[in-house]
Amino acid sequence: MKLKGNYYWMFGTQLLSGIIAYPLMLKLGVVTGILLSFLPFLIGLITTHLKHNPDERDIQLIHKTDSFHGILVMIAMAIIYLKFPGINWFFALVASTGIFRGLTGLMIFKLY
Repeated sequence: MKLKGNYYWMFGTQLLSGIIAYPLMLKLGVVTGILLSFLPFLIGLITTHLKHNPDERDIQLIHKTDSFHGILVMIAMAIIYLKFPGINWFFALVASTGIFRGLTGLMIFKLY
């Protein structure tokens, strides 16, 4: 499997990072949990972008992914803040950022 320029790999690792973030932060604490959950995110970014120049289409789709994921994270944070006050808001923010970025990236690169 080619990793350089493979955006499915990159967004898949970001999705994995978001899924493991919340449980790791609950179990290991904020700093250790964030650092360990950030590793797949970082590995995906480095292996995808190392010595790879994205074309105009890829850049445009990444910007679209960033826009949609930002909107979804803010909606999720508003719902968590208003409806689920017992959930740690910071942990949910970190986890939802990875999850929504991974999901929107996979969907956008699949659709376009």
